[in-house]
Amino acid sequence: MNYAIAGLALLAAVTLVNALLTVAVSKRWRSMMAPAPAAAAPGPPALAVQEGDRAPAFTLHTAGGEVSAATLAGHPALICFLRPDCGPTRESLPGIQRWAEANTPSGARLVAVVSGPPAEAGPLLEAVGPFTELTATEPPNGPAAGVFGVRHHPSFVLLDADGTVTGTGIGQGSLPALDLLTA
Repeated sequence: MNYAIAGLALLAAVTLVNALLTVAVSKRWRSMMAPAPAAAAPGPPALAVQEGDRAPAFTLHTAGGEVSAATLAGHPALICFLRPDCGPTRESLPGIQRWAEANTPSGARLVAVVSGPPAEAGPLLEAVGPFTELTATEPPNGPAAGVFGVRHHPSFVLLDADGTVTGTGIGQGSLPALDLLTA
């Protein structure tokens, strides 16, 4: 009788192990058969706005007040999307400074949108702070970045006084206007 009980217990244990292995193999097979994530669009990365487009509706809460497409109207503006842990962002700061020094005295606006937690954004905000009080932080893929289609940093959108996009750039050195002395 003891041999029969021990045999049944062994058979139950083997059946349980077999069932667990079957479930694990089934899960692994399903993960291998899942469709691959969609590939990125071919070609270089691009923003959602292009030269000639009107600035999309957005609102940023900055130290200098609320900034939107409407509040920028009447002034050329450079909107910079920056990320604190991004080397090309840091490398673009001299170009941003040159643009600000050449254009803000004549009324142009520089808007810096830092993507990331406020605690990490501090040093970058301090770096751009001398050039503009129109700085804002927002979480990665935040609302403003979303309407402009920002997926890479730094990204730049140059607007004319009518709110029309006159240039865009992704990456350090991508916006020729940063190397020019006028907007």
